[in-house]
Amino acid sequence: MFDEILIFAALGVIAGLLAGLFGIGGGLVIVPVLIGTFINLGFSLDIVVHMAIGSAIACIIFTGLSSAKAHNDKNSINFVHFKPVAFGITFGALAGALFAVQIKGVVLKFAIALFIFLMGIKILFNLNFLSGKIKHNNKRSLFAGSLIGFFSSILGIGGGVFSVPYFKSSGLKLTTAIGTSAACGIPIAIFGTIGYVVAGIGLSDMPRYSFGYVYGPAVLGVSMTSIFAAKFGADLAHYLSQNTLNKLLAVWFFIVSIYMFIL
Repeated sequence: MFDEILIFAALGVIAGLLAGLFGIGGGLVIVPVLIGTFINLGFSLDIVVHMAIGSAIACIIFTGLSSAKAHNDKNSINFVHFKPVAFGITFGALAGALFAVQIKGVVLKFAIALFIFLMGIKILFNLNFLSGKIKHNNKRSLFAGSLIGFFSSILGIGGGVFSVPYFKSSGLKLTTAIGTSAACGIPIAIFGTIGYVVAGIGLSDMPRYSFGYVYGPAVLGVSMTSIFAAKFGADLAHYLSQNTLNKLLAVWFFIVSIYMFIL
């Protein structure tokens, strides 16, 4: 158990830094590593992917709180844009978790790997699918939040890959879009976690210390360190240029995607 928590704590440092730096909630780091770790721990192959996603979502509660506070301290969260999106997220994240557990783990793993790879291409070549400006209104933001929450909960992420472009297209500058996105990771994590816990209660082959599809030691280990590391990531985001941030994120996506395909 102690060795497990040390591994998860080291993962939390990386996840926290990336959460603060890119506003991605750390899930794109946590999910792939947790899948490999759970396999090595001898968990049933039928549950490792879903448990990795559920545990990653739970970790984002703490990473997101730390990252959001760091960005709020720099006045980088626009609460007018945040509130309606967050309200939509609450429904979307819960529905996404309940939907994800119906998909076979291997299918979900490859879907996540493909998604990460495509996001890397998008960022590297600066492809903008939201080329026009989006006029902010509550109904549009509510709908966008529902979609962001739904797909983020399925992928085990804090939603930054969806919400940062949305907030930028809504007229926010990059650092504010990242900060507001980091805040959106909190409702995604809370309601996504509820969904994964409820969906996994009472199932067989669950490891000890698990709560549904959420593995307690992983959440504890990652959360202990990620909440501190997120602050340093947020600080770094304010010193790097947008071009540098984009290149770093694209490279990271390619590495994670390749790892997921061969895992």
